[in-house]
Amino acid sequence: MIKIPFDRDSFAEQAKKRISGINVTLNYDNIESGLIKSGVEIQKVIGEKTYFQLSNITDEANDPARDALQRAMLHMTINDQLIFLIARISNDGVTVKKNDDETTIYKYQEDALRNALINTTWFWMDYLIKILNRDSEGSESPMYPDWHASDERKELSSLPVSQADFRKWLGIDNAYFVARTKWLILSTTINQLNPRIKDQEKWADHHDAIARAVCYSVMAQACLRLPYADLPENIRKDIDNEQTKSNKAQAEPYIRDRISTQFFNEAERYWADLDRILQGEKQIQRRPVRESQNEESNKFYHC
Repeated sequence: MIKIPFDRDSFAEQAKKRISGINVTLNYDNIESGLIKSGVEIQKVIGEKTYFQLSNITDEANDPARDALQRAMLHMTINDQLIFLIARISNDGVTVKKNDDETTIYKYQEDALRNALINTTWFWMDYLIKILNRDSEGSESPMYPDWHASDERKELSSLPVSQADFRKWLGIDNAYFVARTKWLILSTTINQLNPRIKDQEKWADHHDAIARAVCYSVMAQACLRLPYADLPENIRKDIDNEQTKSNKAQAEPYIRDRISTQFFNEAERYWADLDRILQGEKQIQRRPVRESQNEESNKFYHC
């Protein structure tokens, strides 16, 4: 079992300081499974060694990266475990809490709560990555050497686009989103960018044209293939606003596909712009931007 950066005996006290609106009596054992799941997800972003380094730092050290990790993990966990916190599961069946003082929340309130939990998770994951990156830049003895030497950091720094590019072209200013879409960026690089410019040293010559095309291609794929919680807030709002409560399961894939198509169409234009820039420099090997999606390769269908 992976290490959790909280002390079981003082969990409620630690958690109260790091998440809004939590009940101080929240029992660690009730959400331990969710904490472990969140820990595994966060390891995928910052690496196993970095995660364990931060988890082993004591609270007394008041380490900002550990604090950000705890806050991100709590919000991610509460969102994931929300249905279990609302419902009461026992040998007698599944019930919801309802008495003279308390009742269960309405659907619109639950949706608003989930949105707030997702947004706050994104904030603290972005903050965590920024702390780790600032420590690694130009430091001969970084506080977080495991991140400095991690494959996760090296992979992010080798991508043709960065957080600044997603902020410039799509208004998405979050390092966590870049980390979660790394596999889509790599796929786009292999399928679209490399056939046009194989030499990475020449990417800088056409950075803006490349970044615009890559960002829109990645966003188009993300709309189809990422879990709901990994989508930017504006995309989640589009999905929520257009799908009916009575037909949510059928509506979401349709809405995702429609939104994705808009991004794919823009991406086609921007790849064509890049092709015109490169015309005459070399023979361009073109591939369709939107390749066929099927259940085997489409991660959205496996979420």
